[in-house]
Amino acid sequence: MKSIPTLVIAGCGALLLVPSQAQAWGGGGGQRGSFDRSGTFANRHGTGTFSQSVQRSNGTTQRDSTWQYANGQTGDHTATNTYNKSTGQFTHDSSTTYANGKTSSSAGQKTSTGYTYTGTHTQTNGVVDDVSRTGTNDGNGQRTVDSSYTNTKTGKTTTVDTTYDKTATGYTKDTTTDLADGKTVTSDQTITKTSNGHTETGTVTGPNGGVSTDDHTVSFTNDGNGETTRTATTSVTGPNGHTTTSGNTETYTTIPTSPPQD
Repeated sequence: MKSIPTLVIAGCGALLLVPSQAQAWGGGGGQRGSFDRSGTFANRHGTGTFSQSVQRSNGTTQRDSTWQYANGQTGDHTATNTYNKSTGQFTHDSSTTYANGKTSSSAGQKTSTGYTYTGTHTQTNGVVDDVSRTGTNDGNGQRTVDSSYTNTKTGKTTTVDTTYDKTATGYTKDTTTDLADGKTVTSDQTITKTSNGHTETGTVTGPNGGVSTDDHTVSFTNDGNGETTRTATTSVTGPNGHTTTSGNTETYTTIPTSPPQD
């Protein structure tokens, strides 16, 4: 993971224990309306099965996911997002139990006028971070998201400022992270749409000045019988020239339970 605040770094190892199809905000996978999804996954931690339910109704989206590795380790995630049309306010509440038994949670709200989010994130070690996020959109293909994460135990703050610029084939994503210890991490990524997914390539400059390059590919294939396979591969070359690779796959079926509500 690149250009991420302290709270995400702390939970990164746990997050990797969550199959991508069962993760929080990515649960929809582009699917509209309500649906149930189930299938199998394989990653560097092992193989297993997962199931997910996404229900949308009257301004509320409820996501519930569970997964189990072949060794019996299990995890679950639940998230509720609501939108109040009369006030223009969005709320978010989620919790995750990872395969290693640790938990994390988040809650917050944002306004639809502009983009302002305030909330909290509870790390797997129990420490709570205050989260604040503001965004802009110039209407011409550029948007920004500026975030701050304040550790309530230490009082230290990490800031993450990201700029997205739309391109003819996708977009670019440039991020500057000012860590709580005063050091800075930068990431410059180019995301390109493909016929069946996307690629992401770029560089990350670490807190000590070392530069890494990364290459990430995600693709989707359908077997014509309602089964979809998502394949993701990642290659990272560090400042020392050493390259590491990783990947995961999920194969699943999706059953709509209600049509989109526009």
